[in-house]
Amino acid sequence: MVEIAIRRLTCRECGKQFVFTKGEQEFYEVKGLTPPTRCKECRSNKKKQPHLTCAQCGIELPQEAWLYCEYCLKNIQLDCDRKVKNSQKSASVAQAKLQVAESRKTELEESLYQMKQLVAELELKVKNLALDLEKARQFYVASSWIKPVLDSMEERLEALEQAQHESNQKMLDVIQIMQDGYGSVSLLEFIKRRLITYRRQSACSKQERKDR
Repeated sequence: MVEIAIRRLTCRECGKQFVFTKGEQEFYEVKGLTPPTRCKECRSNKKKQPHLTCAQCGIELPQEAWLYCEYCLKNIQLDCDRKVKNSQKSASVAQAKLQVAESRKTELEESLYQMKQLVAELELKVKNLALDLEKARQFYVASSWIKPVLDSMEERLEALEQAQHESNQKMLDVIQIMQDGYGSVSLLEFIKRRLITYRRQSACSKQERKDR
């Protein structure tokens, strides 16, 4: 059998060392208790102290429970009230900030929706512009054969204008000859003479072709 040695423990109340005898160790071991943390004197004083109970539910309070006088309790209550009011004020400020944030969120969502609408409109305009450019390109390709035709028509028009100009000039020359050589002959008489001359020349030309 192992011999039990005397132990010296330190009291947690007064801080003094006390002897934990062999008999006490055997007793604590038989009862299944943990070694004591207080000396005998402190344990006796603890037993002499009255037990504190809750005035409402009757539960026993520990000896280390905090007790306050009426003045301190009032101050504590005032401090608690002040903390509650500060908490309520902070909660009100936080609620106001939350409302502002919600309002700002709604504005941002509306702005985002408008931006999406604007982007959709721009995308549609870009798509339409791309279609117009493609049509213009196709028209340019299709109209490549038109330019030579237009150039030819323009050249013909210039030739006609030149022929018209020459015809007008010849007409002016004829009128001038009429005025210079046949000033006393009427216009009708002059035309008749010219027709007769033209018919004679035509007849001579036909006869010459027959003789050939």
